[in-house]
Amino acid sequence: MSFDLAVWFAPAEVTATEAKARYDQIVDAEPGDVKHPQVAAFYRELTVRYPELVDDFENSPWAAGLDLTEAAVVMPITSPHAEVARFVLALARRHGLVAYDPQSGEVHNPGVLTLTSADGSRAENPDAATIRTTLQRLSVTNWHAVLERGDAYVQVGQGQHAGASEGHYALEHRDGSPDRHYRTDVPSREDVATAFLAFATHDDTWRARFEWRKLDF
Repeated sequence: MSFDLAVWFAPAEVTATEAKARYDQIVDAEPGDVKHPQVAAFYRELTVRYPELVDDFENSPWAAGLDLTEAAVVMPITSPHAEVARFVLALARRHGLVAYDPQSGEVHNPGVLTLTSADGSRAENPDAATIRTTLQRLSVTNWHAVLERGDAYVQVGQGQHAGASEGHYALEHRDGSPDRHYRTDVPSREDVATAFLAFATHDDTWRARFEWRKLDF
């Protein structure tokens, strides 16, 4: 079993309908060398981490060779290698590229504010009410939520899964690379909401409200 992910450059956000139409054009296009600079940089970094399939079918995450056009890359990923999909999505964001999952129809636009939680819910560019509602749904089973924009995010976890003490929330934020990842424990959901809402509006003053410790990975 395998699934595809496609990555390309778009000058503006694309809808699911637009992404499907663009994907159909890509798979019907004549193959060629990648020429768009951002897509080319994505492809170089991708294949340093996961080289093109040659003959090592057992260990490669690719079900077949990567499909390349002048401004797009389509990747057939074998099902046991879900971590590759996460790497692809993060790499696409870093290079300012659209990532599209043709199986689910899900579009990942770069720079878009995305809110997700453990129960599988996902919202793009959520308003304050949506953010608060998502945080109110935190529970023992729906134990974390993440608000991300590009390589930066703020996230919250509760309970033993997050290593949070009883009655507290584990609040974390990352500014790009793993060496800029910080954590603090806060006693109230309102503290969490303050951080999430400020992050959503590009207000960095919330960081000074808490005492952070750097996490090493």
